[in-house]
Amino acid sequence: MADTGVSTNGAKKVSTFQQEFNAKFPYLRVGIFPPEAKALVAKGETINGVDGSKTLSEVRTKKGRAEISCIGSRTVERIENQFEDEYGLYAQICYTTKEGNRYYTTGADQKKSLAELNREKAAAGCQKGVWK
Repeated sequence: MADTGVSTNGAKKVSTFQQEFNAKFPYLRVGIFPPEAKALVAKGETINGVDGSKTLSEVRTKKGRAEISCIGSRTVERIENQFEDEYGLYAQICYTTKEGNRYYTTGADQKKSLAELNREKAAAGCQKGVWK
């Protein structure tokens, strides 16, 4: 069976994309932030995501017809880089532990495919269906 994944397009609301991503990869979340958030995170500051009620076209800083396809075989790093390169947005694939602690992916997790990371987080007992 083909991996259909989840695709972005400019008309899609940010929250709709996040819900669809979490439905496809139930143990993962995708955080989408303005570009300046990357520098703030590096300084250890708290960041807020873009307005989920807006479309991707409304929040992106780079214009064009780019579409990002989040399929299971794509690595975390590739998806995050595509958001930056194509949309000018800072994206982070995240997960929530069974204790409710929320984390961004780092290190070796960046090289894993979405499907592999989703399976690992399921096996670790991470929370399912936490897209916000």
